[in-house]
Amino acid sequence: VVLKRLFMSRTNRPPLSLSRMIQKMKLPGRENKTAVVVGMVTDDVQILEVPKLKVCALRVSSRARSRILKAGGKILTFDQLALESPKG
Repeated sequence: VVLKRLFMSRTNRPPLSLSRMIQKMKLPGRENKTAVVVGMVTDDVQILEVPKLKVCALRVSSRARSRILKAGGKILTFDQLALESPKG
């Protein structure tokens, strides 16, 4: 799935807002998982509190990066994710 998304055009890889990612990661069973985004993660000023997240993305905006790291989260590249969990 990731490889297929990497080969998509930029039009078909829309950015993902921080609020949407938080909403998806709050679902049951996803507490200690890594959010993998094949695209850009952008900041959302409507969210006041950012929980601790572990994110792997192609790009992260500077404000989203600072908010995730300030909350104690971690941002990975795909290379780092492959080294950390090679089997997925």
